[in-house]
Amino acid sequence: MAAALLVGMFDEEDEDIHRNIMAERLLRPHNYVLNFPDHILISFYRLPRHLILNLVEELRPALGRPTRRHGALPVLVQVTNALRFFAKGDFQTEVASLSSVSQPCISRNLMEVTKAICNIAPNYIQFPRGEELLRIKEEFLRQSGMPGVIGLIDGSLFPIKAPSGPSEPAYVCRKGYHAINVQAIGDQNMVIRHLLAKWPGSIHDSFIFNTSDINAYLSEGRASGWLLGDSGYPLKPYLMTPVMNEQTEAERRYNVAHKRCRSRQERLYGIWKGRWRCHDKSGGYLQYSPERVVMFVKATAVLHNICRMANLPDPENIPAMVEDEEEGHDGMHDGAQTGRTARNNLIAHYFTR
Repeated sequence: MAAALLVGMFDEEDEDIHRNIMAERLLRPHNYVLNFPDHILISFYRLPRHLILNLVEELRPALGRPTRRHGALPVLVQVTNALRFFAKGDFQTEVASLSSVSQPCISRNLMEVTKAICNIAPNYIQFPRGEELLRIKEEFLRQSGMPGVIGLIDGSLFPIKAPSGPSEPAYVCRKGYHAINVQAIGDQNMVIRHLLAKWPGSIHDSFIFNTSDINAYLSEGRASGWLLGDSGYPLKPYLMTPVMNEQTEAERRYNVAHKRCRSRQERLYGIWKGRWRCHDKSGGYLQYSPERVVMFVKATAVLHNICRMANLPDPENIPAMVEDEEEGHDGMHDGAQTGRTARNNLIAHYFTR
């Protein structure tokens, strides 16, 4: 029964490959997990052996216990249990069955590991500055033909269960389910450079950006260049949006380059949710409060960046992340005129032949 359960937790395409290996090693202690080859560890925990060990050591000061009294688990066990949960969105009882640990212990350790990963987020999620910013602009220009780009911004809906209380309606997104609206800025390598995860699903992308610290930072002129966002974002000198109702060939070329560049942000979300399927609806809605889901989002953002920085292969069967754009705001907000002027100058200098 246990062997069948463990094998069944693999992705369908891996099942035939790993069935005998996993059944053979199933009853070994959990610490033997690192004896598995990397392709099995990646299938199960999304990280190879060396990245699991690196993460364990980085989190050890927060998770380590001097003794095993009161059922304290080794840091390796705590971390791999959490990785399994993030990777599959499994209910805690199923993770507990796989690791022979009680469900209350899994619940407690899951939150401890999540908090510990969130605490190291500044090490992995950093907005670029200086020479790094210049390299990013050069890479965006080389890849997509769009100059001056310092990042790609978009919002994505992360599904949750319906919360209780008077705030419940605010979490119903425009697609009709309960969600957190997460705003991320990605670079040319689909590494997350800025993250804002706290707003209910009904909140508009433009409001989230306008009230964010990154908007204040860019409005002060502290980074030369601009973000690219869809038409749901306000047009600003440091945030270029598509031209609505394009009239000229230059505007068409600008929109083509803009869309080609911005498609990487859609893929970023697809890779993030495809690798850490606790956030994809195929893994089931997370059965937690919005506050805890926000912590999971931040933790998996860190894990996403760890994978991108290590150049791990993208997961197979990435879910489509092309979402309907919200209502456009081109020229309909404070500061739109300066934004339009900046965009017109960009089009005139780089897209007019």
